[in-house]
Amino acid sequence: MLSALSPPRLRFWLLCLGIFIGLAALVRLVLTIWVALDTPDSAPAFVAVWLVGLLDDTATALLLGLPFLAGLYLFARPLRWRPGKTFAHLLLIVLLGVAVFSAVAELFFWEEYNSRFNGIAVYYLIFPKEVIGNIRESFDLRYYLPPIGIVVAIAYAFLWRRLNRALDAPFIAGERRRILGLAVAVTVTAVPFVLAGPYEPVAARTVNELAVNGMHSMLSAYFTNDSKYDGVYAGIDEGEAIPLLRDMVQQDNTTNLAAPGERSLLRHVDNGPAPAKKLNVVLILEESFGSVYFEDVFQEKQRDYWKTMSPNWHRIAEDGLLFTNIYATGDRTVRALEAVLTSFPPIPGISTARRSGSEGMNSLPFLLAKTGYRSSFLYGGPTSFDNMGYFWKTIGFDQVLGQGDIADQGFKTIWGVADEYMFKEALTRIDRIAGGPDPFFFACLTVTNHRPFMYPDGRIALKPAANQRDHAAAYADWALGQFIDEARKKPWFDDTIFVMIGDHGPKVWGAAQIPVQAFRVPLIFYAPKHIKPQRNPVLGSSMDVGPTLLGLLGLSYDSPFFGVDLRRVPKDGGRIAMAHNFDVAVGNGKNAVALTPKGDLRPYGMQTGPYQLTPVAPEAVPPLILKQAVAQTQTAHRMFYARQYHELSAGR
Repeated sequence: MLSALSPPRLRFWLLCLGIFIGLAALVRLVLTIWVALDTPDSAPAFVAVWLVGLLDDTATALLLGLPFLAGLYLFARPLRWRPGKTFAHLLLIVLLGVAVFSAVAELFFWEEYNSRFNGIAVYYLIFPKEVIGNIRESFDLRYYLPPIGIVVAIAYAFLWRRLNRALDAPFIAGERRRILGLAVAVTVTAVPFVLAGPYEPVAARTVNELAVNGMHSMLSAYFTNDSKYDGVYAGIDEGEAIPLLRDMVQQDNTTNLAAPGERSLLRHVDNGPAPAKKLNVVLILEESFGSVYFEDVFQEKQRDYWKTMSPNWHRIAEDGLLFTNIYATGDRTVRALEAVLTSFPPIPGISTARRSGSEGMNSLPFLLAKTGYRSSFLYGGPTSFDNMGYFWKTIGFDQVLGQGDIADQGFKTIWGVADEYMFKEALTRIDRIAGGPDPFFFACLTVTNHRPFMYPDGRIALKPAANQRDHAAAYADWALGQFIDEARKKPWFDDTIFVMIGDHGPKVWGAAQIPVQAFRVPLIFYAPKHIKPQRNPVLGSSMDVGPTLLGLLGLSYDSPFFGVDLRRVPKDGGRIAMAHNFDVAVGNGKNAVALTPKGDLRPYGMQTGPYQLTPVAPEAVPPLILKQAVAQTQTAHRMFYARQYHELSAGR
């Protein structure tokens, strides 16, 4: 009777599913303990979260397991032969290794990103060389691989005889028919459950993450990383959206150039009447350099500590125009490139820097080229990573340089050369182009402040062997200081504006749906001969870097940029926009709204600084910001795919 209802093949398959579900539950247990320690008031929600989570584990296991169930039946005869049986055992070992390694990796991923596997994990898997190298340099695998191997060996020892019995067992009358029915039932039951997720039983983001299976989360990110907007996110009539958006970017020196009803923000920006300065520009994007490394003005006990960790940022800021409430648009470097270079807001899914169709987007290098600037981008790592080199070339940079173009590579990790060597190459390259008749725009991106947090010994008092995040940030600060000191000796220094900004924060944390406090970055415009020192607390976004720079240069221009000149933002004005996973948020410093792929508009109270968003009742948020959030995100998505953000670069 038992054999008829549950033949050996089916029993083996169900046993494997049980192991998968057990591993997932173990991971959830560890994460639950972490979340409970961080947010003890969330404990009452754990029952609901675990119930949903176990259902998601089961549905994911069933769907992922269907191909293997089919293989046991469709290839039953060749799997009885010695080569086929050997292949089946090897496949079992590999799958066990993947399952156990993924469970361990998920814990490390959570520690880094406070999230289940998401789009970041997918992006990294696209570049296995860098990822494997990063793992090897960040962790001593001698301590991690043996325990993983032991667990895999124990599981295999438990399963190998059962696998042989499953492969050798004769078929029972009607077995194939019943298994086909089971497969159909599993598909009909599990697919709708999986597609309807992710489920969010409570308000806290990190608690809701517990309800998701890690594999399900990664696959969802993989298949939806180019997310559509219409029909998924909240919408607004375009006739209302466009005027709202134009009002959001209107300033006292702008004139609308777009026709009524046209899906465009094209406007003339008058930065006269004084003649343009035509100063050189050096833009420095500092990897993972969030405001937490610069100064947390709301936590006085930490202020002196961070001054000792980033003394060069502080001394540069004292002589420059410092903006203290700037928020990155995401937690990936490509989001920063999108915002800083094209002044484009985040849309659901991946950055436009990684999407087909980014070629020819309106950009800072395109605009500067129209006024005679020559432009170069230097990256300390390989330009092939994350499509960055292609993006830079197709948005107007005349020259793109990467790790292979750096002459002195005295110290490097899997991500590229240490910052001091990138800056050394930058000085050489700038010297070459500074001798010409035209001004230059030179941008560069650092790599050191990134796991594995390794850097040359002897530069700072903190030792690199500790592989500490804070130590790498201190080295990055040292390298920046060395670069500025060397630049001061150059004849082009006095007529150059240096723009320094963190591409994103060092770590995502917090229970809020959009962890805005983790997105704060320092922004400095530094040109001692031309810019008066000032500390400006206005709220702003990394989208605003380009318009603010053009204003400081005194250049008048036509542009559809979503960003604005921060110097012209009223004291109580300003806005931010950011993406986290597949949610997008827009905020004004007092309130914020998160757009989710379920069509929800989630209202929050917001306070600038190291503070999380706080959920509030819908009536507590002004209706205007709800509409602005939808208008900006919807319009940006439509403009990108209709190539309506590309008009100024056409034909270049």
